[in-house]
Amino acid sequence: MADLFREFWWILFPMAAFAYTGWVQWLQYRRQKALLDVLKVYAEKGQEPPPGVTDALSRTENNGEWSHSASGVAGRYWLLAGLFGTLCAGFVWGGLDGRMDGGSGAFMIVGFVMGAVALWSLICAIVIQWRKPTP
Repeated sequence: MADLFREFWWILFPMAAFAYTGWVQWLQYRRQKALLDVLKVYAEKGQEPPPGVTDALSRTENNGEWSHSASGVAGRYWLLAGLFGTLCAGFVWGGLDGRMDGGSGAFMIVGFVMGAVALWSLICAIVIQWRKPTP
């Protein structure tokens, strides 16, 4: 069992990311369900809900962080470009001397793929940011 953990210790990181994402999604579901219950109470009484309740519901749908505007979407692509650019640099650096991947060149291939994704993200960010918003 110790050998299994020693060989596959890195799986803990994606598993932690999956667990964290599941937890955040569950909390968002609970928050949205509570807001819908409040709206249901107002609907049963025949009253108009306060603007704060409907604003909270719209913020929940957008996660409160990113809007659907061009600057919000471009910001996502800028982050992706930075992430994949850093991963590209790390894999290419790791594959330069061939000691980390046993001389197979696998790290270089992964580095070039990461570089292609970084370039794609960069192009998308620039195009979205320069594009004029539609009225």
